[in-house]
Amino acid sequence: MELRRRALFAFAVSLLAVSKFGIFTPAIASDQGAGAFVDRLGNKTIDYLSNTSATQEWREDRLRELFREGFATDRIGRFVLGKYRRNATNTAVSEFVQVFEDYIVAFYAKQFQKFSGETFTVQKVIEAKADKANKDSMVMAKLVPANANEPLRVTFQVRKVGDDFKILDIRVEGVSLVLAQRDEFTTYIGNNGGKVESLTSALRQRVSGLASSAPDK
Repeated sequence: MELRRRALFAFAVSLLAVSKFGIFTPAIASDQGAGAFVDRLGNKTIDYLSNTSATQEWREDRLRELFREGFATDRIGRFVLGKYRRNATNTAVSEFVQVFEDYIVAFYAKQFQKFSGETFTVQKVIEAKADKANKDSMVMAKLVPANANEPLRVTFQVRKVGDDFKILDIRVEGVSLVLAQRDEFTTYIGNNGGKVESLTSALRQRVSGLASSAPDK
């Protein structure tokens, strides 16, 4: 299967990764809320994945840690299955969530080798209000690709879960990547028997392909 869109949360991690090269305003840098969370996660990503002597396996392990730390992985994995999750067994859904994570980690651990110094600037943070129905913070940023003149507007949707923050979605130029990924995945499932297992199998094959093509370093 060819998945034309990049995996949603892998793209999210890639956006976070460039944050170390961006400029954060003093208010955001000293903040202990959602803006600071995005900043810290981005710095940690760069510290791990800019290690040129690291093996592919090491990069994948570190990226998996960051993905689990920064994203609502189980919630997102279930959401992108759309209506097909309702008729799937718990085992099928759990297997998909794990393979989805494997795909993201394998694909972007490899892509980070091509990092070319984009800049990422957090511009504004709208913090969640405890007394409001919407408990999500919105971290608005600007991403400037290395070889492009026009920046991209990027918004991180962040929620406080217990004592931690988790990313639920990213909007690029106003387009929700969670919804885009759900549309792609549900279309594939619908064209392949309506079973979650068909998508899981396709992603598993893609992971195997990435592993076989990965260099030792």
